[in-house]
Amino acid sequence: MSRTPDETGVVVIRKPELGRWLGLSADRMKAVVRQVRASGCVSLETFKGDYNDDQALKCQVRALRTARGQAGHPLNLTKKEFAVLHGLVEALFAPGWAHRDGTVTDAGPLADRTGRGAATDRLAALLLVLEANDKGRVRLCGGVVDTEAGRPAVTLARMLGCAPAGAVPVLGRLAEAGLVERPRRGVGGLLSRSRLVLPAVAAAHRAGLVKPAESAGSVRREVAQDAAAGSASDLDAATPPGDASATDETAQVSEVEEAPEVQISDLDDTTPLHASHSPVADVVGYLTVDGGFSGEAAVVVEHRRPERVGVREEHAGTAVGSAVDGQQAVHQGEGGPLRGDKPNPSALDHHDQEQPELSGRGLRRRVVPPLPQDLAPVLAPVECLWQRLDRAWSRRRITAAVQAELGRIGAWTGNESAGAALADRLKFRLREQGGSALVTDPVGWLLAKGLPQRRECAHLACDDGIRLDTGTDCTTCEQRLADRRSTRQALVREAVAVLPGSATAEQRRTAIDERLHRHAMLRAEQQVADRQRVEQRRVEAAARGAVREAQAAAAEAARQALPCEDCGWPDAAGLCASCWSVRATRTAIRECVDLALAGAADLGDHRDVNAVATHVRDELRAEMLRNRPAGADLSGIRASDLLTVQSAAAEYRASALVLLAHSPEADAEAELAHAAAMRSVHRHPTRGSALAAADRAAEQARTNTARHLLVRRLEAVEALRTRADRIRAAAAEQAREAVNA
Repeated sequence: MSRTPDETGVVVIRKPELGRWLGLSADRMKAVVRQVRASGCVSLETFKGDYNDDQALKCQVRALRTARGQAGHPLNLTKKEFAVLHGLVEALFAPGWAHRDGTVTDAGPLADRTGRGAATDRLAALLLVLEANDKGRVRLCGGVVDTEAGRPAVTLARMLGCAPAGAVPVLGRLAEAGLVERPRRGVGGLLSRSRLVLPAVAAAHRAGLVKPAESAGSVRREVAQDAAAGSASDLDAATPPGDASATDETAQVSEVEEAPEVQISDLDDTTPLHASHSPVADVVGYLTVDGGFSGEAAVVVEHRRPERVGVREEHAGTAVGSAVDGQQAVHQGEGGPLRGDKPNPSALDHHDQEQPELSGRGLRRRVVPPLPQDLAPVLAPVECLWQRLDRAWSRRRITAAVQAELGRIGAWTGNESAGAALADRLKFRLREQGGSALVTDPVGWLLAKGLPQRRECAHLACDDGIRLDTGTDCTTCEQRLADRRSTRQALVREAVAVLPGSATAEQRRTAIDERLHRHAMLRAEQQVADRQRVEQRRVEAAARGAVREAQAAAAEAARQALPCEDCGWPDAAGLCASCWSVRATRTAIRECVDLALAGAADLGDHRDVNAVATHVRDELRAEMLRNRPAGADLSGIRASDLLTVQSAAAEYRASALVLLAHSPEADAEAELAHAAAMRSVHRHPTRGSALAAADRAAEQARTNTARHLLVRRLEAVEALRTRADRIRAAAAEQAREAVNA
């Protein structure tokens, strides 16, 4: 619309260039063009451009074409008005470019804002600029608004035609870009007047009044001071856009300027705006700042009208009252207890929590950091509670709890949807609570009520009757509710059926109540019986477990009391440590003999088998003698022998694999694997790489074959040992029979 020529009314632009203005990519512009064409507000024609592509667009805003030539129509713009509109759009979000004559058009403050929501941010900035007055203020909407979002966000939401929750992140991004400021002006000591200020608009209107030596920072501070120190008669904070209203009544409170850079969240924890009242009394006060530096708050000393029995007890301050006197004045003159009454400790504690911190130079307001950037969309519904977390440990605890809950929700919904699901939960819980004003302990409420999942049935994904995995109503909860309703209807029918036809409504109501009460009592008794039965089962299971543990302990004690089977040492649990070492050494020697036989011996030749076994035993015996430490006792010698034999077993295994890897069977398998790999030589870039891959395949096949052969030969060795043991047993039996004969 801003680029529309006054003569033709048709704009020719390329899709990528239009995307740069909107902050969207070229791929996203395809969907944008399709949606705009479907809406019918702009007629679009695609044609081939200078580079023979389909990126060129011929656009015409139909509303401008309809209004053309109609006198008094708001869209019947002149050439000058088109130029002003185009200049405004360039100043806000021009992508920036260099002209052929050497001049440069600077990029706007929103030029770097790209991606999702970029076009919405640009539209919001344009609407706010068009609505702002010469001081940069945007007139806020009136009436009752959602205090969780705040009046500025509701105002922007009505401009954009979206929900207040959708305008909150948009307003936050504009504030981060420096286009919008949200200071609040103090009224009676409370920061309740909300403002929405655009410093750039105010600076542009003051450009002709600023001296050359003044900096942009001074202009920004003047604009912020004007926004914070407005008079009480200015109804910008409570008048809807487009309504012109004013008041001539005298202000009820003295105006006090605050620090120009007030960074406090909007109307989250304050009372909503109410109608103005007629002036009651003139308030005379004066402002004193100790030191006068920018980081110090101001102390207002006022002569107030006394309340209740505080008459003639007013403490009129001197030039500057101390911080303690200021607190006493609050308790005595502003709704404190009657003379002789004890103060309410809880009220005093709450008041002390809300009071600013005391310092040596005056009163300082405690600054709460903003929401964490990664959790800002999740905690946006409870930002008012976050602003009350004035301790670092409480913020860390809440952040950890939110991240843990996001992990649990992400297991059902996925990490992308977990944040939105938790934000909806917090918003629902806060609305159920009745607003942030009814939350007395933000940390406890968030940890106990706001963040945890509340299951109303046995399903693990149920949360307040909503399934986390599907986002639909929980079928289990619906079934429980339907069962209760059907039971109630059946009880009502039974109660009415036994009554005569002439029964009055009161009699029917009494009978129904009695039947429902009887059923509720029976159900309660059944629940008590069920709990007792479950408790009895738990006690019986615990008793059985105790009996099993006692039996296991007795069996273990009996086993520990057994003597050693080899040496007879008492209380050795059947085998002492020394004898265990001897058995383990014998087992390792046997393993070494088996590995040597499987790797090198001819298992069909008994002489070769006996020779190899004797040679291995002799080598192991000599190795054990060499490795025994000098002066060691019997247990040390046996431990050394065990380590020596175990190390030798690993060496014998490696030697057996090497020998079997060069056996005929392994060579045949390697050749087959190499040939199979070379049949896929076309899949490799060079023949050298194909040969290397074939060699690796052959080596792997050789290793696998060696392992397979070793397992098979070990099984054959075990069969030989079993047959030999059987032969020796038979020979021993014959010898015994001969002796007996």
